[in-house]
Order: sequence, then structure tokens, then C-alpha cells
Amino acid sequence: MEKKYKLLVKFKQEYISHVKDGVLYFHDKETMLRDSYFIFNLDYRMAIPDLAANGKKEFTENNIDLSQYKGLVYVDNDMTSRELEEIADKLRQLNIVEYVVLEPAEPIIPPSMPDLEEPCIRVLSNTPDLSSYQTYNRDQAGADVYGIDADYAWSIGITGKGVRCADIEWGNIYGHENLKSDNFIELVATTNHSNDDHGAGVAGVIFARGNGFGMKGAANGLDYFYGISEITHGRPAGIAKGLEYLRPGDVFLFEMQTGGQNGNYVPPDFNMAVWDLTKNATDNGIIVVMTAGNGSEDLDDPSYENYRKRGDNGAIRVGAGTKVGRHRASFSTYGSSMVHLQGWGDWTVATTGGGNLFNAGPLRNYRSNFSGTSSAGPIVASAVIAVQSWYKANNNGEVLSPHAMRELLIKTGTRQGSGGHVGPLPNIRRAIEALQISGDKPVLWSPNSVRYEVDELVEHNGRKYICTQAHVSNSGWAPGVANTLWKLVGQAF
Repeated sequence: MEKKYKLLVKFKQEYISHVKDGVLYFHDKETMLRDSYFIFNLDYRMAIPDLAANGKKEFTENNIDLSQYKGLVYVDNDMTSRELEEIADKLRQLNIVEYVVLEPAEPIIPPSMPDLEEPCIRVLSNTPDLSSYQTYNRDQAGADVYGIDADYAWSIGITGKGVRCADIEWGNIYGHENLKSDNFIELVATTNHSNDDHGAGVAGVIFARGNGFGMKGAANGLDYFYGISEITHGRPAGIAKGLEYLRPGDVFLFEMQTGGQNGNYVPPDFNMAVWDLTKNATDNGIIVVMTAGNGSEDLDDPSYENYRKRGDNGAIRVGAGTKVGRHRASFSTYGSSMVHLQGWGDWTVATTGGGNLFNAGPLRNYRSNFSGTSSAGPIVASAVIAVQSWYKANNNGEVLSPHAMRELLIKTGTRQGSGGHVGPLPNIRRAIEALQISGDKPVLWSPNSVRYEVDELVEHNGRKYICTQAHVSNSGWAPGVANTLWKLVGQAF
């Protein structure tokens, strides 16, 4: 059976005169008719429908300009795959074309792995508190088992307040008992509900309400969690819709993957249109976290040279690691220059949806085996949200840039084990502590915080300590329990 494709093309903005009712009008049409006549025999559909009226779309939450995408269109003619490839080759030769992408006609499945064979436990009792299964939220949960330490964030009152998050994938379960909320908002409804459970799993890691039953999301105090279906209008349109609601410092999670050079799954921004929109987002301060894909592809391979040569679009690409040891999961795409951080992906993530852990119906089901770069993505996004929430609260509303956040989480994360490079696992506590001791001014996280300078002497419990690293601490903190920042020098003076 022939594989079906659709053709996405971006005409350069400077060659487009205007857009009216979904029709592109070009400058110097007479010359183009002579040199590029075939483009006028094609039917086009705007990739971002909001631009169809006049090619313009203004946002109130940020300074993103979508007018550069008025020339981003799908070729709507009914053609065979071979005919589409021939047209694509012709378009690539034109000076007026920025890029051309052949996309699979059918939506690409989300980046989760098939569930392990486990019994589905159907229960009709009240939903119990299942948050103890979410060991990825702890600091350490066993021998060589480390999480992102959301426990620490909660202990200092950080639950995501001040930050918004959008998630683009197939669909979600907005009425789930552990997710439903006035600030869980569906921006683009899906037309295919076959993977709603996947969205519920992602949302649960980040946003599960923590209301005494079910799960507790690491960033359950988010201002808003937006759900966007990529199915309805395509990925460019879905991303554009999410960007409309996000501000600098907010987080956009791309729970998607795409086919790479060998057809195996790689990050969604291998598609040039997604890469393009990602860079526009990060240039405007929005942090994009995206799954690296479950294709076991090596992005350092020469076949991905052109992907790497595009440069840095500011995204945080997330690979899947194992719960024990943080080794690369065998299925995860990887690469030292392209994949930055990891989350748990080896069927060990407890969250909403599924039903192997507790199942009292489609709106009351929970699982312990969420997996793939799908489960890794929201774990990393949760750490980003927590750190940003803390930073924003303690810096008069200022936010960390996408590049600064990525560098910080890499620097302070828990080191990867073996396998191809998927990066460290974020650690919220260490990231916040690093922010407390860096910069030209102290960053306070408590009204009772105290700044200690290098070589400063303090007395504690009858002993004398010298500060070895400048830092900020709350007044109840003691040098005896943080000896990486203090050195015992003798008895009290």
C-alpha cells in the first residue's frame, strides 16, 4: 500500500503582496508566471487558519509576529506520492520558497511505548491517594533512583504559580476527576479520541490536582494548563494557537515525534515548520520542551548533519532514561548536541489515565506504567515550571530565558548513566540553590533569608564554621546539614 503524504511549503514573506480570504497574492506575478508558472496551478490551504483573512495575527500576551507565516501553506491538490515528490523538488528550486516539507498524511502517533502486559484492575470504591507511587517527584527513592525533587519545591511553597503551560498532542480527558479544573482549558478540540489517555498521562504528571486522592502533579498550582490537539488543523496551526496564550517565561510542551532520515522517530522539530515556530517562540522568551522521540536514532550521525546545521532554536529536547541508574532507554532517540535532558521513560511513571493501578471508569483511572519520551517530557517540563515559578516569585516578575533555563538544568541535573547521550535528570532543589548563590545580587526565596559570603564565620550548636561558597539560606537552615557550603573550623568563639 502506497504511503500517503501531504506537502507543506513556506513561500518567503517578501514575495507575498498580501493574503485575502485564504488566497496568496504575489509581487510581480507576470515574472513569476514566466519562471514559476506551475505554482499558480496549485491549490493552497493556509497552514495557520488564523492568518487566512489577511495574513496577520496580533497577540496580546507576547510580541510574536505570525505574519512571517502567511506564506506557510499546504498544497491541497489530490496527487499521488510520486507527484507530490516531483512538485516538492520543483518548489525547492525556486528562489521564492524558503522550505518544503513532505509530511505523512496520517497523524504520527504520540511518543509513548506500548504498555507492558499488566492486569487492568477494575475497582468501584472511592479513589485512594495514589501519590506515593509518583516516586519521580522525590529526591531519592532507592539505590541509584533519583527524581526531580518536586517534594522540595512543595516544601518551600512552589507549585507552579505564576506560570502557564500548554501541551500539544492528539487529545486529552478534560473531565477526568483528577484533572478537571477551571484552569484546565481546551484550546483546540480533537477529532480523534484514540489517544486521549496519553494526554491524560502527560497532564497528570504536571497538573493532577493533588486534592487528597489520585495523583499529585509536580506543578499543580499552575496558573493555566492549555490542551491543544494537533489532529484538527495540523501542527503549525496548533503551535500557533498555543503561542497566543503564552507569555515570556511560560512553557510549551510538544508531546509529538516525527519520522527521521530512516523513518524512525525523532524530535518534532526535525520538521522545518515546527523548528521555525519553535525558534520564534524561544526568541520571544517562551520555553519549549519537546520529546526526542522513540526511534532509537543517533542525532550525531552524519545523516542528521543538515538538522544540526540549522543551529540552536532554543528548545529543550527530552530523551527517555531508566528509573534506576538514569541509563538511556533502549528506544529513546539520543545525541550529544541535540538532546539535552532526560526523564523517566521505562514504564515506571505513575499518573492519570490507563487503569492498571486503579480503574473505576474512563474518568477515574490511574496507571503506574506510563512510558517513552512521552512520560519523560512532562517530568522535565514540571522541573522547568517549578524553577521558573520560584525565580519569577523572587525576582519581581522577571523570568529565566529558554537558554538560561536549559543551561541551568543541565548544569545542576543528576548525571546520566550509560548509553547514548540523553542528558541529566533535572533536580529542582539544586537548580534553585544554584540560582540563590549566583549573580550580582542575592535571590531570596523566603522573607527570613540570609545571605552568607565566602569566608564568613558563623556559630552553630557550639561549633564554628566558615562559609566556602556564597549562598542564600532561610534562617532555620544550619551549616551542619549542608557541609558542601560550610567547613568546620573549631569550637565556638
